Amino acid sequence: MAKQLVDGLRDQGLDVFVLTLRAPQAPVADEAHIHRVPLQNMYWPYERGQKPPSLLRRLVWHALDTSNPWMVQQVGQWAREKNLDIINTHNLQGFSSGIWPALQTLNLPIVHVLHDFSLLCPRTVLYKNGRVCGQHERRCSECRWLTAPRAKHTDSVCAVVGVSQFILQLHLEHGLFRQARGQVIYNALNPQKNPPHTTKWERTGPLTLGFLGRLDQAKGLDVLLAAADILRLKGFPVQWVLAGKGPSQDIERWQTQYPMLDLQWRGYIEPDTLWPDVDALVFPSNSYEALGNVILEAASAAKACVASRHGGSVELIEEGVSGAFFEPGNAHDLARVIFELDQEHGRWHAMGLQARQKAQAFTAQRRLKQFTDLFEAVHAHRS
Repeated sequence: MAKQLVDGLRDQGLDVFVLTLRAPQAPVADEAHIHRVPLQNMYWPYERGQKPPSLLRRLVWHALDTSNPWMVQQVGQWAREKNLDIINTHNLQGFSSGIWPALQTLNLPIVHVLHDFSLLCPRTVLYKNGRVCGQHERRCSECRWLTAPRAKHTDSVCAVVGVSQFILQLHLEHGLFRQARGQVIYNALNPQKNPPHTTKWERTGPLTLGFLGRLDQAKGLDVLLAAADILRLKGFPVQWVLAGKGPSQDIERWQTQYPMLDLQWRGYIEPDTLWPDVDALVFPSNSYEALGNVILEAASAAKACVASRHGGSVELIEEGVSGAFFEPGNAHDLARVIFELDQEHGRWHAMGLQARQKAQAFTAQRRLKQFTDLFEAVHAHRS
């Protein structure tokens, strides 16, 4: 989403400079408008396959990440060299939210975009010990301690954008961005070819449902598999196509636990390769979702979605028209919803067509205009 925005602004002839992170030992690979600075913290957290750091090192990393003076210095130097008019921040893990007060001293208006919950939760997902965290201003002590200074840092932000009303409201309820102008700007689909519009649909085999995302408990795979087994025991055949990556030990455990299910484990795939093989998407997340981009991707391919009823994903589905909801974490309710929808001939297809029609509003052009209007308003107000 950040790249889509940068490309759109540059296409309008604006000067846009990007600052991002690189591993401390990685070679410098800057481009004309992209500068990569080395992360200065306990370790580089984005290396796949590396041995997980100890609990103590993780705690120190996150504590330092709240206000990292070395990263603040690098960001401030870059901002002064570029002679910027406005700063647009996205995910600040590694940079630390401590850069905001430093940028404010340069009289630079700041617009921040909320893509996840990293300002409230070091894990970024508000999910711990099998349950959501952060409901009604309640968070675990670890989250409160490690992120406490970030609320004060947000006072330096001029405007905050939520990719859903849910994520924006949740941050406001926890006391963040008290001085900022708030606005919702939904993510947008990248331009792509949609499948041809069809008016007739006949299913020749069992219902086939898809899952696309991280294969773990937070994303609700345990609920999906339990619901699949409930449907199997009812004598209702469903084929499942599961795409994504996850801990190998969890996948092996689930394969052993549900040997009778008709499961295809696809691993990591491009989303467009999944849609021709499924009748609809299941989005069973146990944790909150900022939005749920995969729901939009499925809708653009005329696939309806059955999603858990919480988080930002609720804002993407019109219940009974373009999809349906079930109670989060309730496998029996998920099984019931799937079974009832399938009793009406052609229902999945009809909802898919409605989903595609609604997805057409989530264009990159619409999103770009909303951002440019906001940037102009913030800059004019500061001037």
